[in-house]
Amino acid sequence: MKISAWILLVLHTVILFLWIMNSGYLFSFFGVVFWAILVAISFIVQQQINGQLLIKVLLLASSYFLVVLSVVTVGIYFVTSSMP
Repeated sequence: MKISAWILLVLHTVILFLWIMNSGYLFSFFGVVFWAILVAISFIVQQQINGQLLIKVLLLASSYFLVVLSVVTVGIYFVTSSMP
């Protein structure tokens, strides 16, 4: 579980960089689905980790941050689509 948690953290970082770059890959249908699945898997892995408090806290914080990014993304989409 520890190795998969570190891999998930790296993938979270990749998603953050793609979000900052406003990448078309991330905002495509498959990108959004991958984003949602990655967050769900991260919460599951975080619950399965016993001990190793640092990796557990890092994964939980990163997962919540990706949820916040998705909410911000939806908000930006609605604000920009309502502009004339």
